[in-house]
Amino acid sequence: MAEVVGLRLPLSADLKWFSQLLWQSSVPHRIAEERGMQVVWVGSELHAAQAKSLYERIQSGDPELVSVRIERRKFRPQASWGRRFFNVPVVATLLVLSLLGALLPVLDRDFQYVRYLSFYQLYITGGTLHGDWPVGQLWRVITPAFLHFGVMHIVFNSLWLWELGGMIERRQRAVRILGLFVLVAAGSNIAQAMSSVSLFGGMSGVIYGLLGYIVIWNRLRPEQAFPLVKGVAIFMIVWLLLCIAGFTELLGVGAIANTAHLSGLLLGVVLGFAAAMLDRKPV
Repeated sequence: MAEVVGLRLPLSADLKWFSQLLWQSSVPHRIAEERGMQVVWVGSELHAAQAKSLYERIQSGDPELVSVRIERRKFRPQASWGRRFFNVPVVATLLVLSLLGALLPVLDRDFQYVRYLSFYQLYITGGTLHGDWPVGQLWRVITPAFLHFGVMHIVFNSLWLWELGGMIERRQRAVRILGLFVLVAAGSNIAQAMSSVSLFGGMSGVIYGLLGYIVIWNRLRPEQAFPLVKGVAIFMIVWLLLCIAGFTELLGVGAIANTAHLSGLLLGVVLGFAAAMLDRKPV
């Protein structure tokens, strides 16, 4: 069902309380900045009428709403990290799985269990690493994204996943971020596996995919742009180029799965373009 415009309000309007009341009234909605205005998108004409009525009550100083707001301010604690964490359930789940994937190589020193999450079914013959393509074991296309090797690896990826992934899930909901993760993880892992047989892992390919998605979306849909901090995209692209040039190996960090990073970025760009075209609202 296509969304409809419930309200158009100036940027100076504080809609946090209004949004909370809408959710309490079972009115699905999202608020976006478009052409210098805040636009409240809702699911139907009925929801639009409810939203307008509720906003008029707030503006008129409805005693019932005012008293409820005062009580909530008085007794409600500040939003905790736990609450923010569960507001983005898909990203939260990916973070937990990534943390477990970072602990596994530490606990499984002999790699008896890690190999079940790797892309290839790895084995060593004559001192050479070999790997069989994961025929019939489709989970291997995704699971390398959860494997992490080292503290900096998991910290870096977790921070960017929380920032970029959370940004998308909060604005475009769980189905969108889950679809992006599956497509980019599978595509970038397959690309990396085709470049060489190795034990690789990490969420970096997905993170570059999310970056590409956000950048292209912001270019094509500036009225609904994600609040990406200026300079972030440039920093991450420069870092990608440094990794491709072998800078991390010079620092002793080790080899980087550059094919996964680059293919993830390109997939994100394609998906961002497709989403921006398909999600255009009827005028």
